[in-house]
Amino acid sequence: MTSQCGLQTFCKLCGLDSLKNVVIVTTMWDQVTAEEGSRHEQELMSSNDLFKPLMDGGATMMRHGRTAESATKAIDYLLGKSPTTTQIVRGLLREKMVLEETAAGDGDIASKPRSSLKGEQVIAVMGSTGVGKSSFIRDPMPPDVAKNVKVGHGLRSETNQVQPFPWVTEDGTRIELVDTPGFDDSREGVTDVQVLKMIATFLTERHGANSRLTGLIYIHRISDTRVGGTSQRNLRMFRKLCGTDSLKNVVIVTTMWDKVTPEEGLRREQELMSSSDLFKILLDGGATMMRHERTAESATKVINRLLGKKATTTQIVHEMMEETKILEETAAGGELRSDIEALLKRHQADMESVRNEMRESARDLVEDRRRTEQNMAKFSKELYELRQGIPMPLPSDPPPDYEFVNNFPAPETTCVVNYSNLLQLFKIHQAILAPAHSEFLGSVASGAAQFAIAVERSVGVVQQGLSTLKLVLTSQSVHSLRQFMKADPHPRVFTSGMWTKARDDMKILTNRTKAILSQYHKSRIPSMLWNTKAKRFDALNTILESMRDVVADMETMMKWWMPIIDALGKIEDATHRMRAGTGFNDNAVKVTLTRIIRALGSYCDAYSRCPEDIRRAVVGLPCN
Repeated sequence: MTSQCGLQTFCKLCGLDSLKNVVIVTTMWDQVTAEEGSRHEQELMSSNDLFKPLMDGGATMMRHGRTAESATKAIDYLLGKSPTTTQIVRGLLREKMVLEETAAGDGDIASKPRSSLKGEQVIAVMGSTGVGKSSFIRDPMPPDVAKNVKVGHGLRSETNQVQPFPWVTEDGTRIELVDTPGFDDSREGVTDVQVLKMIATFLTERHGANSRLTGLIYIHRISDTRVGGTSQRNLRMFRKLCGTDSLKNVVIVTTMWDKVTPEEGLRREQELMSSSDLFKILLDGGATMMRHERTAESATKVINRLLGKKATTTQIVHEMMEETKILEETAAGGELRSDIEALLKRHQADMESVRNEMRESARDLVEDRRRTEQNMAKFSKELYELRQGIPMPLPSDPPPDYEFVNNFPAPETTCVVNYSNLLQLFKIHQAILAPAHSEFLGSVASGAAQFAIAVERSVGVVQQGLSTLKLVLTSQSVHSLRQFMKADPHPRVFTSGMWTKARDDMKILTNRTKAILSQYHKSRIPSMLWNTKAKRFDALNTILESMRDVVADMETMMKWWMPIIDALGKIEDATHRMRAGTGFNDNAVKVTLTRIIRALGSYCDAYSRCPEDIRRAVVGLPCN
């Protein structure tokens, strides 16, 4: 084994061009018989693992018999030769290699740990998602390395970062195939900007004497009936990354030939090669196009095509390391910036259109609400007048028997609790919603502040009516009761109207939330923004459910007021049948008034602290 390693090193030192100046001298002939020595000599000369390749290249074999004459004979043979330059000298002096880059400098490569290997032949593999980059990289590798390459079998990418896969070939060549994610990659959380940063970082780190970028492979599916937007985007970025000077180190590899007929594949190959929008510019600049047949042999053929190339410096590396440009100033960065700005401009126009539609919808809702309020006021007045009836001469009639409710339940404050929870949800998601929906957040905060004021006023009105009713109950005067029924606002509508308005306001906000969510379904958001969009979409869905709970709670409060309003209406009707100078002790009116006073008192107790709870919950949200 030691002799073979030494022989391999000797061959790498000399190179093919110097073999004609080589003499292989065999010694120790006195240690063997003549027949045995001749047989060993023939084996050395005929073995491809020993001296046959050297002798085929021009070397000579001679015997040394431990005499001055035999030694002089070998020397005299070489003195007649023209001077030669060995391979290692050419590498060090002419090609400016360091020792480890030369063929002899890396010694017995197969026996070294991979961490100690330097001077890899780096080949970057690029292309869109799903074209077969990972499969191509895996095909020529040894099994122990190939098992580390993940190959996707769906529409989603298995590659979300730059992944180098180094190995050593049987002849000692160190190769590093680099798998790269495609632009507009399908994997969530990886944007085109992040992909460009990863590729640029890798290429700049690999720019050096001990790790040379030997070539770049761009992979394209021959089975694609048309070159879509994603493929064109990847091709544009590849051109900007490489530049023109690196095209001689580029191989365009077409895959998926088993998916098309030979005639169809050939036609598409010609189209790709002849179109200025596709590969013609690259091929005219020195790139090569080859086919990959899903075999180790075809992949190895592509790699071998690049191994003989001189190392290249891509345009993005030249721009960043020699021209000291920042990433955005490079050709690739500028291309990506233009794409992003175009997408932002389009979506800003879409967002403005959504805002205009929402403003128009809001104006329509306001007008509908105004007409509804007018009709409600009109019909409430007509109903009141109908109940007033006409004066009847019944001064001595006792009040009729009325079917009053036995009791009024205490009001629930679930509405305020859910309203506060809704505002807390807006606070939790404020950071992600504010950039796109600041106006909407302001409307929510303003609506909450107005709701707190309305509840506070309703409690004040109820407390004022409660004080009056207590005096009426104490005096038991029909006249006082009639005066109470003429109060403004009318006792039957002073608070239930507030809850109706609060319910309608919350419905408007609910409809606005639905409109925003529908636009998230319709709009086309780029992959780089999808993660933010999904978070906003989920947040708005949660908020919408909370809004519906608040609307339902407000409708419950409207229903709570209905039996009280109905009882007050019956009491009002009863007062018109009573004699003005009489009292109403010991009848149904007194009992019902007592229960109404108890219900109004429970309303004040329940809701007197609620406005402050709402105001605390709204702190931190922007108000319009």
